[in-house]
Amino acid sequence: MMRAFRRSGEHVEAQFEDIEVSVLTNLTEQLQALIDGIAAGGAVGDAAGSRLFPPAYLRDDESAEEFRRFTVDDLTQGKRADADAVLETFRDHGALPVSMGHTTAVRLDRERALRWMRSLTDLRLSLDSRIAEPTDELAAELSDEDVESLQGMYDWLTFVQGTLIEAVEELDAR
Repeated sequence: MMRAFRRSGEHVEAQFEDIEVSVLTNLTEQLQALIDGIAAGGAVGDAAGSRLFPPAYLRDDESAEEFRRFTVDDLTQGKRADADAVLETFRDHGALPVSMGHTTAVRLDRERALRWMRSLTDLRLSLDSRIAEPTDELAAELSDEDVESLQGMYDWLTFVQGTLIEAVEELDAR
């Protein structure tokens, strides 16, 4: 099981088991695909897309679309860069491609830790939208065991993000 993030000098560190690297990588790649779809003008009505890119004006569709038109490129680039940082970290630490039976220690400076935090927030928002507001198609495909598995992933992401936040707070307190 993952060893929680801890402050180590001017960095934060954690260890991930191979299955955890695999799950986080897979979820991050799915997040990137969603972000890319939104950047291309799709997935806006999707529950996960709506959670990641909520409308700026709830009662004025025209103003909301105008605002979106001017901000979506910067927002998608930032979210994509945050997700890229997670995958780059695993690549930089030799965890990709995933090697079964391998534990990977990661070390993040403050800037990369903040990127991880934002990406973990996006992952949790998108995963929660799938659990709380599944499409009819998804709801028909999900068994109770699948929903339980998704909830377990959500809880694990919450743990990862929580320990990362605490470690960065310790780093900032120095």
